[in-house]
Amino acid sequence: MREDAERMVGRAVMESMKRSVQARDVFRKVLGDVADSFPEAGDLPAADVIDSPEEVVVYIDLPGTKKELIDLAVTEDALTIKAKFVRPAGTYIRRERAEAETSRRVKLNSEVKPEQVRAKYEDGVLEVHLPKLIVVKPKAVPIE
Repeated sequence: MREDAERMVGRAVMESMKRSVQARDVFRKVLGDVADSFPEAGDLPAADVIDSPEEVVVYIDLPGTKKELIDLAVTEDALTIKAKFVRPAGTYIRRERAEAETSRRVKLNSEVKPEQVRAKYEDGVLEVHLPKLIVVKPKAVPIE
């Protein structure tokens, strides 16, 4: 469904929709109920996914949380992160960060070994190393 929406209005409009209330209103008029299935600004933590021959490494930005408040689940083809945040009490002039909880599912392009996944959380960034199930190493073939 998201891919269809991106084709209809373009990726740039989708990104601005996440950041702007006015853009989201226009988006809702164009796509109707489909727009309600997309997250509000700040709901999705930023993620980088790096592919190497031996493993997939995922970096997820989770500033403002503690590692005890992060739930990490892995299957052979996806990584799911849920994190809770403790927000300071008070009257906010501006609130852009995720509310009390956020989550992100990252689809992996390779099958991984869930039992060998390693993760660490430091300086607001969760780093997850996912060893690949099948490591394909090129074999040299002699030419006659």
